[in-house]
Amino acid sequence: MDNQQLFIDGYLNRISEQFNVKKDIAFEIFSIAAITERPFQEVYDDIQIRQKSDGGEDIKGKDGGIDGAVFIEQGGYYTLMVFQCKNSRGLKPNELDKFRHDVDDIFTHGLTKLNTELLQPKINEYQQLTKDGFIVEIKYYFVYAGSNKDPNYAANSQNYKAYHKPDEYEIWDAEAIYEKISQLIKAQANRKNIKFTFNPQISNIITSDRQGQGLYTYSVGNVRAANFRIEADELCRLVEQELSTNNTFEFLFSDNIRSFLGFKVRPNQRMKETLTDPDSAIYFPLLNNGVTIICERMEIPSTLQSGKYILPTYNPIVVNGLQTTRVIYEVLKESKRKGIDKLQNVFVNVRLYETSDVGIVEKITDATNTQTPISYKDKVSNKDFNLYAKEVFANKGVAYITKRGEVFSNQLSKQLKSTIESDTLLRFWYSTFYEQPEVAKNSVYEVMEAIFDATNNNIHPLHKLFNGQNDSSVYQQLIYAYTIYRYVQSQKEPQQKTKEYISHATELIAYGIYKYLESDLTNIDSSDKLAEAYQFAVDIVDQIVGAQIELYQQQDKSFSYSGYFRKPKCRFEYNLKAGIVDDDSIVKKISNIFPR
Repeated sequence: MDNQQLFIDGYLNRISEQFNVKKDIAFEIFSIAAITERPFQEVYDDIQIRQKSDGGEDIKGKDGGIDGAVFIEQGGYYTLMVFQCKNSRGLKPNELDKFRHDVDDIFTHGLTKLNTELLQPKINEYQQLTKDGFIVEIKYYFVYAGSNKDPNYAANSQNYKAYHKPDEYEIWDAEAIYEKISQLIKAQANRKNIKFTFNPQISNIITSDRQGQGLYTYSVGNVRAANFRIEADELCRLVEQELSTNNTFEFLFSDNIRSFLGFKVRPNQRMKETLTDPDSAIYFPLLNNGVTIICERMEIPSTLQSGKYILPTYNPIVVNGLQTTRVIYEVLKESKRKGIDKLQNVFVNVRLYETSDVGIVEKITDATNTQTPISYKDKVSNKDFNLYAKEVFANKGVAYITKRGEVFSNQLSKQLKSTIESDTLLRFWYSTFYEQPEVAKNSVYEVMEAIFDATNNNIHPLHKLFNGQNDSSVYQQLIYAYTIYRYVQSQKEPQQKTKEYISHATELIAYGIYKYLESDLTNIDSSDKLAEAYQFAVDIVDQIVGAQIELYQQQDKSFSYSGYFRKPKCRFEYNLKAGIVDDDSIVKKISNIFPR
């Protein structure tokens, strides 16, 4: 058995044991977790399309031909990632075709199909997002346990080449999954030092001093800056040096900016078209904003050397221009496959700053990333409150995951049975203690943006909670929110048979539990009190949902669970039915909640 198979089998055995599922189901959980970079528990709870029978066996056949589906909010639109996972060694055209047709029929064309009961919550959410005017981009992921290069399954390679389309319909074999996890693990290590020398191009406008105006430098406070133009190939050499030194892209790009979006998105398509058209490529620096780079140190030249500038830098990081860098790099790789070793007459504008001040780096990153939304989860990951929260949860035996790939790190693997993503938990804190379940349901992006702002702005109403002080009330609140979240998740599956809305109402139910136990939060640690609060909350939700359905039927309209639980109306009606008076002093109250 090779290392790859040993590695994968180890995870499948542990997942199978943890969730009491067969290897085929474990392979689904493992594959989806690797691609989405989410914990196994979250995949099992919210992404995998499955249901257990009364005897504990997994029920398949009512999933519409889809093994997993998850919506990723992108700041102004959504991506729907859909999965089909086969724990088999062969890649079969009929399975590849069926997967695409099933997804297209259900989501793209909106056809009503049999045996889609387990997929219905995802269908409802897709329909509601469409109704609300959001663009939803579908990405297909077909994963199988074989190899594209297996000589015993020669058709695998042919089928891969025929069907695989990056960022659209992706086929992942076991080797691709193994490589993805390896990259995630490597990204947890410390970056090896990089020294890279830029060669700013001299201007083609000759001045009287014949220096060529190729480099513009200045300083603001303790920050030194240099603006210049380089050949596109030079940016690719920086990427290649990073890969050869650290075996991953991860360290070259700031945690605060989004990952590569591929060529399916329109801006990257247009960038590629410009780069590959000789008549347009020369205008690239006029059509592109260039890249912004932060470095720990740079040596600014005082004059030309042998007719050119030399600008050494130490540990450069791209804080704006990830899409530009990756598109140029991918286009050059494609050109090399055609025997062309250089992008002719293509130049890129560079803004280079020397600073180690984290605050300045964040300001530069925010100010320069205006076109592509930033991941606030990544921006929050290194905040002091999260570092304290990680320790608090570790003491409880729970892996509190703040960064991409941490779920596959060695330390967290030992805590495999208890993991929670920071953005998921903060979303449920927002539902409970901040009493905004509809916002948490509607937009995790909005939740994380609010928390990020609270960490930086000392006049933000939540700053006292998220300022990173070790005496903040938020740590105990997060523990309580986690306890509520886990209980709600544990009850979701048993309730699905009789309560169609249950998958859509988790945030509101969590809010209801919190309000029921608010007078003495230590009762959250009592399983009996938690069960009592849960039943009370579900009874209230039953009543308000029933009333809404009846009202819509009278008006001959269709009722959407997903739409209802995304609006403040659901909380207002819950409060009215439960006898809860809205509290205008929520921030003051939760800022002073300490464990009793």
